[in-house]
Amino acid sequence: MRTITDEHLQAYQEGGRLQKLFDVIKEDPELSFEIRMNNKVMIYYHKDRILTISYCKGKPSIDTLSEKYYKTDTPPPVSFEDGDLIQTLRDKSQLRQYFREAKRLVGSYKVGEEFEVQQNIALGNRSFSNRFVVVDMEWQLPQSDIKKEERIIKTRFDLVVVDTKRNERGENDVYLGELKVGMGATGGKSGIVAHIEKTNEIMKSPKACAVLRADVERIIRQKVALGLLEGDYAGLNLSATPRMMLILACRGSEERQALKKQGEKARDEAKAKGIAAPLIVWPNAQNILDV
Repeated sequence: MRTITDEHLQAYQEGGRLQKLFDVIKEDPELSFEIRMNNKVMIYYHKDRILTISYCKGKPSIDTLSEKYYKTDTPPPVSFEDGDLIQTLRDKSQLRQYFREAKRLVGSYKVGEEFEVQQNIALGNRSFSNRFVVVDMEWQLPQSDIKKEERIIKTRFDLVVVDTKRNERGENDVYLGELKVGMGATGGKSGIVAHIEKTNEIMKSPKACAVLRADVERIIRQKVALGLLEGDYAGLNLSATPRMMLILACRGSEERQALKKQGEKARDEAKAKGIAAPLIVWPNAQNILDV
């Protein structure tokens, strides 16, 4: 389950041991604060995990950027080791330096427009005053307690999105979103087909649906408590079964037409499989999702 303990949550709030770290993360729009399993929080930059925070018995433990990002470079010159951790967590300049260097190393290691767009979409859809709210990035179904022969393959999704407008059943739909960016996303339909197939597998599994719904409820509650989601969410009635969403991001009419064809392929594929068509949404110039 994707949740953190009350003790861990309070560490980010006023007077908590991780407040300054949280302030630095929150002030940087390029960083994403995501709640994970086993009482962990992961900080992402362009889809890459650059910090992992654990909390146990009143003490934080922090894992930094993987060595793969600086095989030919030097790591960020900021220590989160036990002997230095307390002092580092008190010094915002050190924390900012860590994230600055970590982002530089990630940028050198991997360049990808889709990663930046994904993060900007998450940032632009944080308010319950909007039609859609991005609740989580890179959600994946935990399956450690499921027999190997019964597991669902490829269960990672770009974005989990909640519709603040209720459907005809009086429910707020939960969407599993796949992001497609520009002309690079138009070379064939394998990605579209894979998204429809993996979403369909989740939709057919009562256990997977229950896990997703519970994760969404917990993540919303804890992100609201931390000020990472804005507005009133108290009236949400989350759907028990998720739906598919394709998020198509383009620059100009040529890319829009090409991506529109991908959306049509997705609808045809869903129809052929006898399942509901995915909702097609387009981010506007402010990265706010719109139908």
